[in-house]
Amino acid sequence: MRTLISIIASAVVLMPGVVAHAAEASRPIVIAHRGGALLMPENTLPAFDHAIALGAEMLEFDMVVTADDQLVVQHDPTVNATYCTPEPGSGVSPGPIRSMKLADVLKFDCGSKHRAIYPTQKPVPGARMPTPDAVFARYKDTPALFFGETKMPKPAEGQVDPVAFARLVEAAVRKHGLEDRFILQSFDWRTLEAMHDINPRIRTCLLGAKAEKGAYLPLLRQHHASCLTLSSRVTDAAEVKQLRDAGVMVISDVVDDEAGWRINRELGMSAIFTNDPAGLVAFLKRSPN
Repeated sequence: MRTLISIIASAVVLMPGVVAHAAEASRPIVIAHRGGALLMPENTLPAFDHAIALGAEMLEFDMVVTADDQLVVQHDPTVNATYCTPEPGSGVSPGPIRSMKLADVLKFDCGSKHRAIYPTQKPVPGARMPTPDAVFARYKDTPALFFGETKMPKPAEGQVDPVAFARLVEAAVRKHGLEDRFILQSFDWRTLEAMHDINPRIRTCLLGAKAEKGAYLPLLRQHHASCLTLSSRVTDAAEVKQLRDAGVMVISDVVDDEAGWRINRELGMSAIFTNDPAGLVAFLKRSPN
């Protein structure tokens, strides 16, 4: 079974908390954003099943915290009525997830509808928001890697202590023995710092660092991060190579078209994020070099 180390074949530690993605890797890792939201209901088990069947190597998902301090896989801290509707007779209604118990959160059908930005998504009526525990249990015996994001609520949606959030994630990862197959990502770097303190074996990834161009390595050291995401619009091949040579895993932003995939592969990205893992897998097979 592959770990992050084995899929990054010649990984070496060159600075504390930073693990290298082999510069000579034959192709970038395919990351299914929200499980491949252009194809199947986002952040659901049907999406993750489909992504793995297609050949995606890493499942990306978002996590929020319920009122009873449980983790649930969902992008929006407030239940999005655009595509999540209460099951008939459930007595629940869309609202901040931090104000709802997990049992009530699980009463929403998030597979019958979709966001307008995912017009090609296939409906799967009855698909629910899973817990990270359910995701890990379902795929721990597969080669899948995991890329989970902490989503902090806005002030009107409740409050979550970043250290408590990180502890919940760490406990779920450790329960299934997935420390070497999971990366924690976040725009809220407090959760990343907390994870490093709680369990430095779990790698972390900076989101939203593009404004720090030219200062990525000090930033990574400061936050004990092992990777960061970068848009092709704010970097170039020389910078990506410099980062990877220094032991950094460099991940693209979300790209859903062949032109974008080609650009990011030519930049030398360690991994490519996409809502269309079927298209990206096919592209990489057609154009292996």
